[in-house]
Amino acid sequence: MGIQESEKALRYIAQLDDSRCNGRWQDVPELARKIEKHAPHRRCLALTARSETQVAAYSTQRPSSATSTNSANLSKIIPSLLTAIEEETDHAQDAFQANICLGWLHFILDEPGLAVARLPKDFAAAISSLSRGEKKLDVWTQVCFIKGAYLKGFSQEKTASAVDALATYNAVLPFLSSFNTWSSASPQFRLWTERLLGRLCLLSDQSTSSGLAVESSHALRTFRMWARFWEAGVETATVDNPETGRLRRLVWKAYYDTLSVILQRDLRYSPASTSLEPELLDSSEKLPAEEHLNSRIQQRAELKRVETTYEGLLLKETHFPKASESNVEIELWVDAVMNNWKVLCGVLWQDEELGEGGKEGVGGGVLDILYRAATKSFHSTKILRHLFTVHTSLAQFDLAFKAYDSYVEIVSRGKDRAEKSGEEDLSLDNDDTILCTAAEAIRILCRFGSYREAEKARDIGQSIERWLKQHTPSISLSSPTPAEKDFAKASEEPTKYKISPQTLAVAYRAVGISQAQWARVTYDAELRTSIQTQAVYYLRKALEPKFEDSHSLETLYALGLVLAEMRDVAGAIKIIKRALSPASNPDSSITADGLISDEGSVSSIEFTRERKLIPIWHLLALLLSARSDFSTAEKSCEAAFEQFEDPSNLFGKNENTKEYRSDHLKNLPAESQEKASNQPKGIVDRMETFEKNGIVEIKMTQLALIEILEGTNAAVDVSDELLALYARLFGDPVAGQIKIQLPTTPIPPPKSAAGTIKGSIFRPRTSRRSAEKAFPAATNTSIASSRPSTVATQATAPTIQVTDEDSPDHANGHHHSLNHKHHAESPTQKRSGSVKLQKRSANSLRRRSEVDDGMVETKKNEIDKDITNGKPRRHSSTREKSPRRKSISGSVRKSTEGSTQPLRPVAHNMPHRALPPPASHSKQQPHQDIRLPTPSPDVAYTSPEPRFTVLQERRHKISLLVKVWLFISGLYTRAGMFDDAKGAIEEAVKLVESLELEVARESSSSKAFANQGWGGGKSVDELWGDVWSGRGELLQSQSLPHEAMTEFEKAVSHFPDHALAIVGLSNILFDIYCKIIPPEPPQVTGVSSTLSTPSSTLLSTAQADAKKLYLASSAPSAENQTSPPELNRLAARDRAHGLLSSLTKLGSGWDYSEAWFALARSYEECGQVEKAKEVLWWCVELEDTHPARKWGSVGVGGFVL
Repeated sequence: MGIQESEKALRYIAQLDDSRCNGRWQDVPELARKIEKHAPHRRCLALTARSETQVAAYSTQRPSSATSTNSANLSKIIPSLLTAIEEETDHAQDAFQANICLGWLHFILDEPGLAVARLPKDFAAAISSLSRGEKKLDVWTQVCFIKGAYLKGFSQEKTASAVDALATYNAVLPFLSSFNTWSSASPQFRLWTERLLGRLCLLSDQSTSSGLAVESSHALRTFRMWARFWEAGVETATVDNPETGRLRRLVWKAYYDTLSVILQRDLRYSPASTSLEPELLDSSEKLPAEEHLNSRIQQRAELKRVETTYEGLLLKETHFPKASESNVEIELWVDAVMNNWKVLCGVLWQDEELGEGGKEGVGGGVLDILYRAATKSFHSTKILRHLFTVHTSLAQFDLAFKAYDSYVEIVSRGKDRAEKSGEEDLSLDNDDTILCTAAEAIRILCRFGSYREAEKARDIGQSIERWLKQHTPSISLSSPTPAEKDFAKASEEPTKYKISPQTLAVAYRAVGISQAQWARVTYDAELRTSIQTQAVYYLRKALEPKFEDSHSLETLYALGLVLAEMRDVAGAIKIIKRALSPASNPDSSITADGLISDEGSVSSIEFTRERKLIPIWHLLALLLSARSDFSTAEKSCEAAFEQFEDPSNLFGKNENTKEYRSDHLKNLPAESQEKASNQPKGIVDRMETFEKNGIVEIKMTQLALIEILEGTNAAVDVSDELLALYARLFGDPVAGQIKIQLPTTPIPPPKSAAGTIKGSIFRPRTSRRSAEKAFPAATNTSIASSRPSTVATQATAPTIQVTDEDSPDHANGHHHSLNHKHHAESPTQKRSGSVKLQKRSANSLRRRSEVDDGMVETKKNEIDKDITNGKPRRHSSTREKSPRRKSISGSVRKSTEGSTQPLRPVAHNMPHRALPPPASHSKQQPHQDIRLPTPSPDVAYTSPEPRFTVLQERRHKISLLVKVWLFISGLYTRAGMFDDAKGAIEEAVKLVESLELEVARESSSSKAFANQGWGGGKSVDELWGDVWSGRGELLQSQSLPHEAMTEFEKAVSHFPDHALAIVGLSNILFDIYCKIIPPEPPQVTGVSSTLSTPSSTLLSTAQADAKKLYLASSAPSAENQTSPPELNRLAARDRAHGLLSSLTKLGSGWDYSEAWFALARSYEECGQVEKAKEVLWWCVELEDTHPARKWGSVGVGGFVL
């Protein structure tokens, strides 16, 4: 039994512990002397305290001031400490503290091997033996326990291996886990704990080689312990030296990198895991939907928390660099953030799993990080490139290309400086990255832009082309064509820096796509063929085996489409078959960040390749139709759906049950509705807008082929499938509509002359709105004036209903060949459209709405009850004779709700003070965002689709739905069902009216109506052109050419380059010139008696238009008295010729055979027979390879897959 200390000795011992724990080393020598005086048997304790004071003083000295004399003095302490340890038998904690001090001394003297030998072999056993019995561990003993583990572990890192060090560090984790009073811990305890946890975290970093020895769950536990320790007050502690701050940043960066690895490996948090006992699940282990969602939300929240902490430390402690320097840590940080952004905004994460804002919110947060990082960097090309990528993903294309332009300028100047000085600038991106960035810029411009963007893409492509010719060795094709030999250059010089073959393939593909896109839209008709040939040359070059990308679907698709537009149908089919072959389907999958991986089964789950093949199947169908192989073409359309194996994979399970019927769901109890809404989603629910658009387009092509094969009535029978498909993919078009109230006083229409036939012939294009008032709004129909800005109208958006036609009249129809010369029209039996219209308007085209207290309630409309398993029964005799396979896309039957909304007129010239303030800026004027905008250099990376604004998304959806309604109207027209055709056009009119009001609310400039924006949607003016052209075709089919001319005039006044309107108008003008029809409309009194549907508001309104034109032209005037009829006929011919000549040079009309045929007629009427023959031979060539629909219908993204 040891000697008992006196009360004074105990007090001094307690003071000594307190001084050491608080780092007051200046008090320690005096307290040690007093302990030696009042407790001489505690000699080991006093000696250890004095030794620690000397070691602490030595460790705080700068290396330059730590002389060899001081280290020699420290070495003299070692023998006395060893002796004291051997003699200490009564106080084990004193001996333990002396051992730790001895190890610390060797550590300070840079003797890691001796430090490891002196320190305890097993810290867990040592602390267990010291805490036996009832005696508690002294506070300083606890500090020595943590300090000793740190010293031994760090020494093992220097001498042995990281594995031994990990074992030493982990030995104290149970003790630290039980320590719940971090805030009250002594400064020395926190100091050594921070150092130990910091070293353990750095070794556990899953992104480093040492972290491979640690399980991800154990590493996560360590980092969470660090975070708990940090929150206890370390974050507010002062940093004694810059090295401490740097180490803290490194730990937080390691924490972030570990979470990033967990994210990129698609690991998830187990529901059974706790804060300090985390469990991770592999992606193959499935969780219930709610648990999966909670796991994702927790994972995202932890990543965001660590991201914020590290960024705060980094920006606080990093200074702006000199012009000749670069902040490497800043650039590594933005790289890490971007890698995680690619995962979070990729295909494996959904909006609801990311918290508030979804993927758009994540993108906005990344933008803020990038702009803050830019304040700590000087002309960083990496940050500019990332800005371009993220701004593009948020559909902020203007900012994106400002960033790209800045990026190109900095890179170009840097390369020029490096070339002159001979010294490479390491801060610039390498050649692979620069080429991939330029290729991504071309992809974005060609996929989402229009004419101006195609021009910019051409310029970028030419820059890449010049760079490749200057810096790459000459490449010879195995069997080049003569055209390719013309473009191949043999004088190319080898590059200074080696570029990967995949990068070269991407660059050549980008150049080819830019040339193909420019050839489609250019006005220079003479150069179009040569530009297309050049595009084919570069696309074929990208497929060369030496570039290791010979089976690229993107390149094969672009090449096939270019060859199709060049009328090389056989060559295009060969390329497309190559794309569909198993050779282009490597056993790969898409990883969490969108990269191609050779392992995993994500591809089979998500049908990634099959989704890409949809437009390729569509292109194959059009190519086969160009060869008149319509049956195989229709099978190709169906194959695009069949490749998903089961309809439930594409559209979700229970798609054909009553759970998807709106009226049924409305009557379900809440629990049943929730159950129905939680049904497994289909692939279409994970598709982006462009992909969904492609599905609708291929369905329209399938209906066109059915019309050719089985007759127009057969296509009409299945047209409801098209509406149901749109509803399944895009939902209710009214859902996102902006609610606008009507003013109490409508704005009167402007006063101007109605116009005459002569005025129609001579009317300049600048009078684009003067023709609208010739078709006033009709209250009984929804076909209102083309501009709600002149007449306030009730604008309502259509609801899509799907019905089946049980009427026996439906069996009779009109077989039309879609203007193909291959098929003659079969005899038709016209029916009165009134009965048919009554059924369709009650079930499909008319919407029901109720307005209660100014709020619009939408009602679900019933799906036709004559649908079995989602497939309507066919009643057409033609269909019975020609049975066809069940359409997978036709299995979808879903109705959507609709509503009517009061609309106000568009105030184009309203005073600016009368406009409401912008949202969230009631007291502050909005300022233009002048921040700069950027693509990923990884050639295998799949960029996320841009997330467009609400208005732009609605523009795209409405443009597509208008196209669907007009397509259906065309079917009805060719079937002789004119009232149904009129109803379909009315639905299109309502959609355009609603979009026009939304655009007017967004911008008070009239230019907004002519701007189609980014993303493939049409401008309001072009949509009006489509609608008026559809009306004109309908009236022409009813043998009302003068009324049709009025509609075509409206179309041309809105959209001067509208191909269909120009051709229709020109044919009528030629008929006037040839005296096939009179220059003026006949008396209206005799027209209504010959109509099959005298109540048709469309025809009555058109007749009123014609009457106004006739009365105006008959009014006595000097012009009418002096203008002979012959002059009017010549003017009609010349105007038609001018319109057609311009159209056939445009991208929208250079391959439009109807326009060329009308132009040949013009030459014939002018007596230019040779030119007429030349044009007619061109028509023959066009018609010989004419597909069922335009090549452009394959995809909205042009040549980009």
